[in-house]
Amino acid sequence: MKAFNLFVLFIALVLVLALSGCSGSGSKNEQNNNGANNGAADAGPSQNNAGNENAAEEEIPAEPTIDLKGQTIKIGAWWDADPRSIAEADRSVLDQKAIELIEAAEKKYNAKIEYVTVDYGQFVEQFTTTSLAGEPFADIVRLELFWMFPKLVKDGFVAALDDLIEIDPNKVPKWMIEGGSFEGKQYGLVDSNPSPFGIWYNKTLFQKMGLEDPYQLQQSGQWTWDKLVEIAKNATRDTDGDGKIDVYGIGGGAKDIFHQFVYSNNAAVDVAEDGSIKFSLDSPNAMEAAQAFYDLYNVHKVVDMSGEDSNQQFIAGKTAMATAFTWEISNYKQNMTDELGFVFWPKGPKADKYGAYTPFGNMWTVAKMSKNAEAAARIADEISLWRSVYPEVEALVEESRKATYPSPEIIDTIKQMGENTKYIGYYAYPDAEKIVEEAVNNMKDGKETPATAIEKIKPQIEAAMKQVLE
Repeated sequence: MKAFNLFVLFIALVLVLALSGCSGSGSKNEQNNNGANNGAADAGPSQNNAGNENAAEEEIPAEPTIDLKGQTIKIGAWWDADPRSIAEADRSVLDQKAIELIEAAEKKYNAKIEYVTVDYGQFVEQFTTTSLAGEPFADIVRLELFWMFPKLVKDGFVAALDDLIEIDPNKVPKWMIEGGSFEGKQYGLVDSNPSPFGIWYNKTLFQKMGLEDPYQLQQSGQWTWDKLVEIAKNATRDTDGDGKIDVYGIGGGAKDIFHQFVYSNNAAVDVAEDGSIKFSLDSPNAMEAAQAFYDLYNVHKVVDMSGEDSNQQFIAGKTAMATAFTWEISNYKQNMTDELGFVFWPKGPKADKYGAYTPFGNMWTVAKMSKNAEAAARIADEISLWRSVYPEVEALVEESRKATYPSPEIIDTIKQMGENTKYIGYYAYPDAEKIVEEAVNNMKDGKETPATAIEKIKPQIEAAMKQVLE
């Protein structure tokens, strides 16, 4: 009997060891599956890993801790970006959440987080000079993308984040990945998409004039350059019979309108169709856009050229449409009672979808010469609201949109823009913005044809690009 009991005990021990071996093997396979699923586990355990979730967690190595021993991590921007500086009574739910994340990071890394403010006009100079001196004015720095790409990256002032931390593209805004990467590396962190640029229109005025609704055209895929011209021509009217036009179809900055024509036709100032960096305003797509811009002013004559502020003209009912950013809504709501609409700039003949285009996108980056670059990258990542609590923040942002924008149609357009925002990057080259603007004004005023204007600035832009790229 004793021999039998020993035999049973031996068999039981063998079974336990065998089962332990199987469990360990299964956990390793599950880890590989989680990697292949590319973050799908965020929505809850999948069918493949639900049974072994605890075992998989045991296999994940602990993140090495960084103890900064009370050192200060500085965060630099051109405004006071510290949510802790907001009076407690004025803090939103998002402000409070941001403060909680900052305090948690200070505790985790045994550090003090301090925000510093540097004037926008001096920002790049201060960042580069202090970096070269061995101590950047901040470890985490807010940078315009046209400052960062390509110059500050190529000159070695900005750290590649994916060399320091893991970035899951499924857990961050799409704009962050598309706008914050350069030559296969990620350099920028951001909580949200840039403020979209599009066309505001006076729905009340449109209804009085019997004009087609741009949002409905947009939703049906019929919002095109031709429709824009047709509507703008019908809206340009002498309403009081004095022989003078008193309402124009559209208003806005000439350079902004030129940008929208170029980029909405699958073209760019400095990027060729194959993605290579070079002067591209003389490409067929860009030339077609430049001609459409020229015709809008000189042939159709539907743009307000009074020289008055375009937003004030729109508010006063002197233009039916205004090209502007979404942030103008507060100005419009405060000064207008008419119903508003907001849409993409219409797509050109060479485009297959709508897009929002802006030169103004900025992100949090890490100073490459920071003595604590890795810790700074982790902290920048962990205090990001969207990265840390994405579902909660998305719900709060939705509430904010409903309180800010007067109609579901406007909110729908803004959401669509969030997934289709593209960056205008040629501002990165010295004086390129001024050079293009001069050509734009000459075309607008009918002083030069598109072919002449673009041919004249080509060597100037190429020289500016060469100065940075080489």
